[in-house]
Amino acid sequence: MVELLVVIAIIALLAALLLPALNRGTAAGKTIQCTNNQRQLASVWLMYAGDNNDWLPANGEFYPPSTTVKLWVQGAFYYADERTNAAYLLDPKYALFAKDLRSLKSYVCPADPATITVSGQPSPRLRSYALNAYLGWVGEWDSRLGPLDGSGNPLYRVFRKHSDLASAMPSAMFLFQDVNPNSICWPYFGVQMAQDSFFNFPEVSHSQGGVLSFADGHTEYHRWHDPRTLAAFSTDYHAHQDLSPNNRDIYWLRERTSVRK
Repeated sequence: MVELLVVIAIIALLAALLLPALNRGTAAGKTIQCTNNQRQLASVWLMYAGDNNDWLPANGEFYPPSTTVKLWVQGAFYYADERTNAAYLLDPKYALFAKDLRSLKSYVCPADPATITVSGQPSPRLRSYALNAYLGWVGEWDSRLGPLDGSGNPLYRVFRKHSDLASAMPSAMFLFQDVNPNSICWPYFGVQMAQDSFFNFPEVSHSQGGVLSFADGHTEYHRWHDPRTLAAFSTDYHAHQDLSPNNRDIYWLRERTSVRK
C-alpha cells in the first residue's frame, strides 16, 4: 500500500510538472494555426490586386449584404442572421475571397470558442478576422471612425490601389487583425486615429496578444500591454466607442493603420 501511494504521488507530481508545458504547447499550436490563417488571407489579398489591375479587394459595410458590390467578405455580427450565414463568406456572389478560400477554418482563430449562441442556440463561429478599414473601402465612409474634413471625407488616406502603398507605408501597414470575439462586427477593423478609444478590440487570447498580417505579406504575433486592452471591457461592443486615454496599444495600431493626407 505504501509503495502504491508513493507511485501515485510520483505520477501526480509528474502530471503537475508536465501540464503547464502541455498547455503552453497547445497555446503555441493555436498561435501557429492562426498565423497560417492570416498568411492565407494576406496571400489572397495580394493575389487579388495582382489579378485586378492593382485594385485592392473591396472593404466596407453594406446592410443588408450586397450582391451588386462585393466585399472581401460580408456580414455584420450585430445582426443575428449575418452571424450565422456562411454564404456571406463562402458564396462568390457576396464575397471576393470565396473562390480562393472555401473553408470556414481559414476565417476562424483556433483560440476563439468554436461556437456562438444565437437565440439560445449554438451555431458555428464564422469569422475571427477583420481587414484594416483604410484599405479598399468602398461606399459611404463610417463617420464613427473619424476624423473627417469639411466634406465628410476621412482626413487619413484610404488606399484603393496596391501601388499607392509603396510611397506611404508598405510594410508597416496592417492588413488583417485577429479581433476580440466580443468585439468583431463588420468585415473591417476600425482604428480611431484622433481619439483615444477602441472601435474594435484586438484579440488577446494568444498569451495576451494577437496575430496581424501586413501589406508586404508578412505576418506576426504582437503582445498587447495596457490592462484596458487586455480586459477589453465594454458595456456595448457594437457602439464602437470605448474610451481608453493614453493607451499605448492604440498608438501602436495608429502607426500601422494609415497616414495623414
